[in-house]
Amino acid sequence: MIPRHRFRRLHFVGVGGAGMAPLAAWFAVRGFAVSGSDRSESANLAWLREYGLEVRVGHEASNVEDADLVIRTSAVGAENVEVARALELGIPVVRRAEALGEVTREGHSLCVAGTHGKTTTTLMIARILRCAGLRPSVLPGGVPSNPEDEPDPAADGPLVVESDEFDRTFLALHPDAAIVTNLEEDHLDCYSGIDDLHATFSAFLARLPFHGYAILCGEDAGARSLAAALPSRAFTYALDGDADYRGAENSDGSISVSFRGVALCSFRLGVPGRHNRLNALAAIALCHQEKVDPALAALALEGFQGARRRLDLVGEANGCPVYDDYGHHPTEIAATLQATRELGGGRKLAVVFQPHLYSRTKHFASGFAHALAQADVAFIAPVYAAREVPSQGAGADAIFENAPEGSRLRLVADRREAVENMRSLASEGGWILLFVGAGDVGSWARDLLEGGA
Repeated sequence: MIPRHRFRRLHFVGVGGAGMAPLAAWFAVRGFAVSGSDRSESANLAWLREYGLEVRVGHEASNVEDADLVIRTSAVGAENVEVARALELGIPVVRRAEALGEVTREGHSLCVAGTHGKTTTTLMIARILRCAGLRPSVLPGGVPSNPEDEPDPAADGPLVVESDEFDRTFLALHPDAAIVTNLEEDHLDCYSGIDDLHATFSAFLARLPFHGYAILCGEDAGARSLAAALPSRAFTYALDGDADYRGAENSDGSISVSFRGVALCSFRLGVPGRHNRLNALAAIALCHQEKVDPALAALALEGFQGARRRLDLVGEANGCPVYDDYGHHPTEIAATLQATRELGGGRKLAVVFQPHLYSRTKHFASGFAHALAQADVAFIAPVYAAREVPSQGAGADAIFENAPEGSRLRLVADRREAVENMRSLASEGGWILLFVGAGDVGSWARDLLEGGA
């Protein structure tokens, strides 16, 4: 744990981020003086002010003058004016990962890792533990849709931690138990390829103590392959195939769960998608190992409403439901489209996809094209560059060039053209309209609803 007598005041750079805000609040309620800054106003900044944190919009060198420690998001580098000033003054600067790692030294840490599904699974576990009266302290990477699932920074029960592989940040954590939902190629601006990713996930699981355990998705070859080198116990889960925890999908939409052939419970979810049912099975498996009654876990999951920007219903346009989703990997997009079809009631499905990062677009161009081909029509917007420049990869046209025969993929020049195409479809009626991507495409959905462009 960070010693409070030496580091009284902590300053968070990028404090409004989904993973940064709960961490800042966690330290604040434990007696640290916490301040922070972010480039724009947000709901997270308003939430932090409710806990008495001093948070500001805009980065200024003066913000760190009296800080004892500066904690930065991995998206912020040494060129940031606050980081640069702290280094100039000799104030220690650490990534969120190192600060989070110190938190996980503090208690019983249940860590959720994987290429996809981390946020949802983390929030599911937190909900189950809270319903079991265990007062979990939750540090997710996203915001729950249901306000009753919001993290309580003052909670003193088990730590439930979303554990991100980006920038190898999860190697700073100290897990007592860990889930790996899947392991696929991603973040190839940080990793040289799948072998590098596999080695890093293995290093993460190697941090488990002898009394710890891992829960691995038995349906995913990457996650399943991690069991061989584990220094601790491992359990698998699956909806299809052999596994320690088996979920059988029933005709009424429920899932019957068994552990090594012994029936545990049946559950049904309020959120659609096979991927979410698999995430729920992982959450039940971990909570079962934590001695939570599986029947209580099933009951808790009935009220789960998902996370923001995970197939989030934002409104209707001429009777057509409009959804927003964070998917930015081909597997995530395919899962989102499958879940949307479950909700569709026979409606046609239209998608606006905003690729995130030039490097990711180049690497997954074919995968994106084939995933988007599952829609009745898909509009591909320009790449959201984030931290990259065009020479680091490829533009949206690379996806279009890989379109399967017979698919309806279309390039759009900008935000305005994307929204106008969706508005035209809404005028016909009978569509589901979906905006997908990790950039600012979520605000485009609001343009459609509010008449903007």
